[in-house]
Amino acid sequence: MKRTMKRLQAAVTEPDQLPPESSDPLSFAEIRDLLCAALCARARADACCCIVDVYPASVVYQIDGDEALYQCSYSIDAAEAVTLGEPAAVEREVAYVPIQAACELLAASDSQGQKWQVKVIEFGPDRNGAIYWDQAALVAALDKFEGAKVFALNDSQHQDPKTARRFGKSPRELVGALTGPTSDATGIYANLIIMPSAAWLSTDLLACASNNIPYVYGLSVDVNAATKQVVVAGKQYTAPETVRGVQVDVVYEPAAGGRFLQQLKAAVDPNNKEMNMKNRLLAALRVRRPDMAATVNEATVTEEQLLDLLAAVPTADAAGADTLRQMQLLASRALVRETLTGSGLPEPVQAKLRTQYDGQIVEEATLQAAVKAEKEMVDQLNASGAVRGIGEARVVRESSDKLQAAMDGLLQVAALPGMSDVRPFTSLRAAYTELTGDTEVRGYAEPGQRLQAAFDSSTFSYVLGNALYRRMINDYRETTDFGLSRIISNVRNAKDFRPLQAIRIQYFGDLPDVTPETDDYTDLGTVTDEKVEYSLNQKGGIITITRKMIINDDITAVNRIISRLPRAARRTKAKRAWGKFINNDTYKGDSTAIFTAGHNNLGAAAYSITTSVAARSAIAKQTEPGSGERLYLRPVTLAIPTDLWDTCVQVNQTRGVPGSQNLGNSMFQYFGINNENIIEVPFMTDVNDWLMFADPKDVEMLEVAYLNGQQEPEMFVADNPQIGQFFVADKLQYKIRDEYEFEVMDYRGAYKAVV
Repeated sequence: MKRTMKRLQAAVTEPDQLPPESSDPLSFAEIRDLLCAALCARARADACCCIVDVYPASVVYQIDGDEALYQCSYSIDAAEAVTLGEPAAVEREVAYVPIQAACELLAASDSQGQKWQVKVIEFGPDRNGAIYWDQAALVAALDKFEGAKVFALNDSQHQDPKTARRFGKSPRELVGALTGPTSDATGIYANLIIMPSAAWLSTDLLACASNNIPYVYGLSVDVNAATKQVVVAGKQYTAPETVRGVQVDVVYEPAAGGRFLQQLKAAVDPNNKEMNMKNRLLAALRVRRPDMAATVNEATVTEEQLLDLLAAVPTADAAGADTLRQMQLLASRALVRETLTGSGLPEPVQAKLRTQYDGQIVEEATLQAAVKAEKEMVDQLNASGAVRGIGEARVVRESSDKLQAAMDGLLQVAALPGMSDVRPFTSLRAAYTELTGDTEVRGYAEPGQRLQAAFDSSTFSYVLGNALYRRMINDYRETTDFGLSRIISNVRNAKDFRPLQAIRIQYFGDLPDVTPETDDYTDLGTVTDEKVEYSLNQKGGIITITRKMIINDDITAVNRIISRLPRAARRTKAKRAWGKFINNDTYKGDSTAIFTAGHNNLGAAAYSITTSVAARSAIAKQTEPGSGERLYLRPVTLAIPTDLWDTCVQVNQTRGVPGSQNLGNSMFQYFGINNENIIEVPFMTDVNDWLMFADPKDVEMLEVAYLNGQQEPEMFVADNPQIGQFFVADKLQYKIRDEYEFEVMDYRGAYKAVV
């Protein structure tokens, strides 16, 4: 009908552009629409026809809501013209067969191994000891696993992950996708659909299954996520915080527990209604009536329509009647299984009902009534106190979580979700006693001394370390960055300590004139580049909590220690970055100093209106490497020692020229109405030198690389007490580690005056 309407519309609007008749077979919906229009037209102009059943050569219908049923033959020619036979009154007699049962009896199983149940990932630490797969974050992103692509990478991509990231994963390595993701307490599960192009994978998996050997392949997740650092059992891990996307790789040594569980066949998958009902009913129809199946539009046909078609298949012979009986029995078993699975009844009650209806043809109403009666009985038992907790699942907080929350509260760390009602420890000594049972702070466990369940002698150091680390990170984020954000143009992730390479691509010149009618386009040539190479630097140290501090209950000293640490880490990082410019380090792109006369970015005069204008002009006149055209950069930051603050503010806030004829100040409020872009750098010890920088978004200036993307310091327990001993040399030690490096990427956005 849709195609007919399109042709009619085209005939009205564009009579000369009538499209040719389609040679495609009509869909079930199109046949139904054509028949409906023809039947209505034959009855009367305003008649309303309701199609009840459509068969390959006949149709059953009603007119104007009349309960009477009529059947007539029909034919449809290539031009979609309908010819109707004479109607005859009929009565409907249908043997209803639940869809799943018919499918279980008649549909073929997945003999080609294209569908497998898999465990995508296990919660907890991976086997490499680097990533902690956080259950809450992954379950919150369960929808990201639906449709996730599954790849089988080639050897070069496994051996060189940088290449794999740079060029992406090829469609030639795509072997399938995940569907129906679910989760339990251990991990994420899903069904893996293997593409026909990856038949080798199906063949290998089937070979493993048929020979009763463990599957030789596993799964490794490739998660795109914002990360966080967590400490679990005293060990530092990187964990996903907000998952943005998921891909999966087929591997032979999975690090996160991803593995194949079993092959899924067409006759086994009660939770997948799409497969068990519609698709399997289509398979049944193809077996019983292939001629009828050929007329069905599989994309639009409904389960009810397929059921009607199957029910209309003649069953007069004994074999057919026996088949229908088997279908009805299978339908009953499927109905019982599905109804009880979703009922919420206790397993013993479900088992009772399964036994009661085994081998019987049962109607849904009867079964639902039985389920209702059993639920009422269970409710009465619950009310009387005879049964408790049926069908109930409760999540309780572990004692370890409560103790950690109490320690966090002692150190004034924000409570984790769901822990705000936990009372903090009242003192450091109280926390120590609660966790160790060592009431006299002797530093070791007495023989037979009872410890907290699931705790050992090292627990106190880990719980305290977790709280100290979270307090340090909170303070670190609130500490000033000493102006680093104004000069860093790029942050990158380093996987190891091997040298990193940064390539700066040069520019093209002007595009030449082109006359396409007579000349070819001119080759613009190959641009050159400059390479900068550097390696990561490691910073770190040890902080100590002594036994004396715990005996004296000196929580103030502990707070002071941990509050000083974030500032030290920030200052150390900023000093290393600013030192590149303050010390005029070598620019590795051309092996000369950052600030030189040849770079046109070095001055020698004290700060004033005149010299600031000269610096501004010098930055604006910097040229593109390769093309020689001006970059026209605009300086946005003035970096100075504290001694120059008054001079620089006067220049920035004075409309006229100080101390001379008032000719106007072109640099008036150039660095902010409130001087917000004048930055005091505490590491500049020369009282007269000053620096000017362009916006790092406009030009590459300073790059920073962090090991594994860890941008904040880490904290670890530095020693691991032996069982029965709470201290080593009367002290607990925690290691602080920060791994990063800065490197100058270009000199063109910076200017320095060495006075």
